Parts: sequence; C-alpha cells; structure tokens
Amino acid sequence: MNILNQLETEPIPIDEEEKRRTKRLLIGVLCAVLLTGAVLGGYVALRKRHERQVAAAAEAEVKRKAPRVEVFVDDALVNGKTTTLGGIVHNISTENLQNIAVELQLRRRVGAGLDTRVVQPEMTDLAPDARAHYSIQVATDDYISATFSRVVSGSDRSAIPFRALPGNPRPPMDAPASKTIIVDKRNPGKGDEFINTPNNPGRVP
Repeated sequence: MNILNQLETEPIPIDEEEKRRTKRLLIGVLCAVLLTGAVLGGYVALRKRHERQVAAAAEAEVKRKAPRVEVFVDDALVNGKTTTLGGIVHNISTENLQNIAVELQLRRRVGAGLDTRVVQPEMTDLAPDARAHYSIQVATDDYISATFSRVVSGSDRSAIPFRALPGNPRPPMDAPASKTIIVDKRNPGKGDEFINTPNNPGRVP
C-alpha cells in the first residue's frame, strides 16, 4: 500500500518516460530492420539459387543438343546402273559411341515415295575422335535423289545430335575423245555441181 501510495503521490518523471518510449521505439525499429534484412537476404539467396538452377539447366540442354558426331556426306557417284552413296562418320564427343549407324532417305523415281535405308559404317563402335566410312549402292533407275536423314546409336537406335558437312566431291567426268575430221577441199567434178548456183544459174522451164 505504501508503494502504491508513493507512485500515486510521486509520478514518474517525464524525462524518464520519454527515454523509455524512445528505447521501445528504437527496439521496434531495430527489429523491423532485422526482419527486413532477413527477408531480403532470404529473397536474394533464393533468387541466386534459382539463377544457378536455370543456368545449370540451360547448360545441360545446350550440352544435350550439342553435336556428338560430324558426318561428311560425299557426292553421289553414278557408275552405270548403280549409284554409290557414302561418307565419313566422325565422333567429336568425349564419349564412346556404340552401335553407330546413319539413315538415308531415298526418293523413288516412280511415285515419288520415300524409302529409309539404315547404313552401318565399317566400325559401329567409335571412340572419341574416331572415324569410320559408310557406303551403300542403290539402283540408279529406282531412285532420283538421296538425303542424309540422321545418326542413330545404342541398342535402341536413338537419334543423336550431328552436324552434316560436305564430303568428297564427285570426280570430274572424262573429257570426250578427240576426233579428227578430214574435209576434202578438191573442186567437185562437173557432174557433181548443183543445178542452181550463183555461178551456174539454171532456168526453170
């Protein structure tokens, strides 16, 4: 009772109350700053992690789509009734490629239909930087054109990224054999002359 009576009779000084209010205000501001900093820090951390994940995904996608083989496509070589299609497969990746094959699209002369031919190179397993030649012969009369389609690999023959480049050009055709023509410049006989010529005009009856 004496303490309550004392508080009632002796109120807290205004300066002391102002100091306490200022202290509470500073503590509130400090807590707000710390909370804001924590929120911003978490946001920045989450954003950086998201950027790293996006960059990693983009890098993985670029690596997945990057060519793993180069294919040098030779010009078609026609030899009579057969046409030879071929080229070189070059492993430009850092991995061993197994069960390599190439696919060609052949357009028929009759009906313009498409036939797919799977051609295996001389070596179907290619180490990094290894090369292998592939070739196939088709009937010239059956097909009008051939297009390189894709490269497949593995037991499931799945397509792998490739880059097609020009290969060996078609060898030049042999020049035709020279032929000597002898022209007889002697004057023809009297009986071999034309009837109507500028020098010997004839009269039409």
